[in-house]
Amino acid sequence: MTVKKRLEAHNDRCRDCQACVLACSLHHEGQCNLGLARLTVSKDMERYTFDVRICRHCDEPACLSACPVEAMRQDERGVVILDEEKCVKCGACAKACPYDAIVLSENPEKRYLKCDLCAGRAEGPVCVEVCPVEAIVMEGAEALATPADM
Repeated sequence: MTVKKRLEAHNDRCRDCQACVLACSLHHEGQCNLGLARLTVSKDMERYTFDVRICRHCDEPACLSACPVEAMRQDERGVVILDEEKCVKCGACAKACPYDAIVLSENPEKRYLKCDLCAGRAEGPVCVEVCPVEAIVMEGAEALATPADM
């Protein structure tokens, strides 16, 4: 069995530099645009706290079962992927996500965006690479591995 990897956000480390958000939109959309990223950082300026909202690629994804047109799928690595061509933009996946990690883009097409762990990028997710304080890290779910995998 493959050891499942997932992103973890350490909100106590985040300093709201937005490097992760901008790098994500640049990688996926070819432009630095906060409204085109597959993750968001929300702020509570009174308490000076931040909440990194990013897909955790759940073991039993609520977004997957909520999608009425099967635009969501989970690949063999456990990565939950949104097929934008099948998506009818109903928002059921976004409403079902317990992490508020599926976002409606702020561009004229108004399409839903979600993390795909930068599929096809050899170096892994760009947000992990650029975060200067390691607020976003890639972690393996070792508990899912069998002794033969280790």
